[in-house]
Amino acid sequence: MKKLLTVLLPAAVLTGVVAPKIVGTQLESSIDEIITAANVNPAYTVEVKNMESSWFSTRATLLVSMDVNAVSGVSDAPEVDPFSVEVDFSASHGPFRFGEHAGFGWLGWTVQVAGEQLREHLDWAEQTPFYQAHGNMNVLGGYHYNDSFPSFTADIEEHKTQLTFSGFQGKGQYQNEQLTYLGGVDSFSATSELMDAKVERLTMDMKISSSLEEIFEGAFYDSDTTINFSAIKFNNKAQNENIDIADLYIKVITELNQEKQQGNMQLAYGTKKVDIDEFHGEDLALEFEITNISQAFLKSYLDFTNTLNQLSAEEAGAKAMEFMGANLLSLVAGEPQVNITSLRGTFPQGSFNSNLHTSLVGISALPDQLLDPAFWLSHALVDGKLSGDKAVIEFIAVHAMKAQLQNNPQTQGMSEEQLAQIAAQQVPTILASLEQQGLLVATDKGYSTSISLKDSELKVNEKPMPLPF
Repeated sequence: MKKLLTVLLPAAVLTGVVAPKIVGTQLESSIDEIITAANVNPAYTVEVKNMESSWFSTRATLLVSMDVNAVSGVSDAPEVDPFSVEVDFSASHGPFRFGEHAGFGWLGWTVQVAGEQLREHLDWAEQTPFYQAHGNMNVLGGYHYNDSFPSFTADIEEHKTQLTFSGFQGKGQYQNEQLTYLGGVDSFSATSELMDAKVERLTMDMKISSSLEEIFEGAFYDSDTTINFSAIKFNNKAQNENIDIADLYIKVITELNQEKQQGNMQLAYGTKKVDIDEFHGEDLALEFEITNISQAFLKSYLDFTNTLNQLSAEEAGAKAMEFMGANLLSLVAGEPQVNITSLRGTFPQGSFNSNLHTSLVGISALPDQLLDPAFWLSHALVDGKLSGDKAVIEFIAVHAMKAQLQNNPQTQGMSEEQLAQIAAQQVPTILASLEQQGLLVATDKGYSTSISLKDSELKVNEKPMPLPF
């Protein structure tokens, strides 16, 4: 036993003394890598104002600046002053940590943004940073962290508006190339003489299965993210309009086929219920997917877009054509697809559902003229269908017609009631005409239509339709 202790104790002491310096050196290297990666994007600039690293701890102040003008993409957009914020970073090196991050583990760290310049507009608890995050790296290399924004209020006098924010709390972990994060806000509200708005229970649930290097590269990796708003309520006092939305969600799923080096993405936007004055809808959703996207093409494209911000529109257009000529084949040869898997809704008048599947197939070489429509049509596959109850199709058609009439110079000055009446009168005739032409199929209960494109032949309800090319 004594011999064992004489071996273990010096080893433990050596680890406790030498390891913190190794951790500190690796930490400095990681900070440099993060700054280098961030500065690739012209919209952001990250620089180290000061850094002090000792054997057992590291402290740094970073200046993070954002230039909105660099990424606006609008030539005549108003200039917005660059925004800068100081980020304070502190860390303790393990395995035996003391002081602010006392505990057992390789690294304990804190990030804080004091945000004192925001106190001119926002009111929150004194001696509390506007943003803070705490993290811990255990001896097995796993990370646990949490972050938060405080509750605050604001009184915007020029707009006579009061804001109330309940605060944000989030927590997550990264272990064995599995990153999870869950964050939420209880409520946010804005009140003024003209309107009242409130968001209740915003949550974000994210899961990523990938290495940190792949995540920072910004290309495809396996992930599943859901953002949910329990309720959104809006009251326009001036127009006496009320909007009430329940269970609004955004869902994004990405995956990478390692063997083919192709990525897929599924996106869904939807809500359980919407009430806008007399309008009522349920299970409103748009779901679509993008599949078979070349990982190599996406990485090249992301790198390419970072070079465009300093070019004029004409130069950017020329560079884009040059890039596509050199890289587009790697994308289209993989037979990419863009599909609307479901566009649906339920109303008091009935329900409707639709889908559209599109893909490019059989391309082994690009045409001499990249914008040759005949070439792309010959390799395009399209298959789609729309179906719905008669009353709901007529309801949607009336609203679409009403929107067209509002933009028609001949109907300017007409009231909402007059426009609605004209639309209601014209829609039955239009639908009957479409049915006679074979563009719409009517049954006792509803309407449907299908569309297909293959070998440059377009069909609507199996009826060939001429193409302009």
